[in-house]
Amino acid sequence: MTNPCARRNDIFCENLDAETIVYDKAKDRAHSLNRTVMLVWESADGQRTVEDIAAILHRELGIPADRHVVLLALQELEKASLLQEPVPVEAGPELLSRRQVARKLALAGASVAMLPVIATVLAPTPAMAASMITQQQAGQDLTTVTGQAIANPNFLVGPEAQTAQADLGNAMLDFSTGNYNAEIQQLDGVIQALGLPPL
Repeated sequence: MTNPCARRNDIFCENLDAETIVYDKAKDRAHSLNRTVMLVWESADGQRTVEDIAAILHRELGIPADRHVVLLALQELEKASLLQEPVPVEAGPELLSRRQVARKLALAGASVAMLPVIATVLAPTPAMAASMITQQQAGQDLTTVTGQAIANPNFLVGPEAQTAQADLGNAMLDFSTGNYNAEIQQLDGVIQALGLPPL
């Protein structure tokens, strides 16, 4: 496997408390990276292996040094066009679903909030500027509820699964268009459907 290398050209970064905002000037998109993805992106210099990056996550975040967490983060980075080139990964046991990685983290006693998450939005619009809820808070809430929902066994199978999935999908859409007040209402629906703790 080729060592991962993050894309740095036409990129502007701003580190916040729990996330990093990466603005892609070439694509006119902003990405909110949680701490896990941010550390993978910063560590992906073309010299470090997946295992090296897993060790960095373990040292910095206290999560297991598991290559699957890094691979999931690299998949997210690739989708956001934040890698110089795709990292070839063989199918099969090498690739785990987001839910499987969340389970592994939970079994190891790590917070589901450490699950690699990227929220992508277009460049800020007037609707974003007019919102009472900040983009940072909306992104943090979306990351928190998404992680809790994915780790919840009733999210994929259960009496409220369809409602929770639809509400979460609508919340992501509202976030991407800057409609943060509507996003929070949708997240409340996910919380109620799955019986999650309030934000």
